[in-house]
Amino acid sequence: MVVLLINIAMFKGKKDIDNLFGENSAVAGLVVAICATMYDNGVRVIPIGGLMRLLGVPKEKAEQHDDKAFELGDNFYQQIEEMGFERIEEASLSLPNKKTLH
Repeated sequence: MVVLLINIAMFKGKKDIDNLFGENSAVAGLVVAICATMYDNGVRVIPIGGLMRLLGVPKEKAEQHDDKAFELGDNFYQQIEEMGFERIEEASLSLPNKKTLH
């Protein structure tokens, strides 16, 4: 049986992100972007160990957090804006036509 400890509030501030992933604003931005993508697709419970793996954290360190998760609340976007992150509208994220990515 696997038990996840869920912290009902997301991160209380950027300092919580820094404590897990280091004081790097680019990494903090990636954490928020991944969480926003999951939130927009209906995923509200974020396993911390899995998130760490997505960011390239070594397996041994990520495994220490496999029993923890946090829940994205209904006010997720308000929370991240209060932390100083800006919401980017989906329309501004589109790629130009006939652009090859590889």
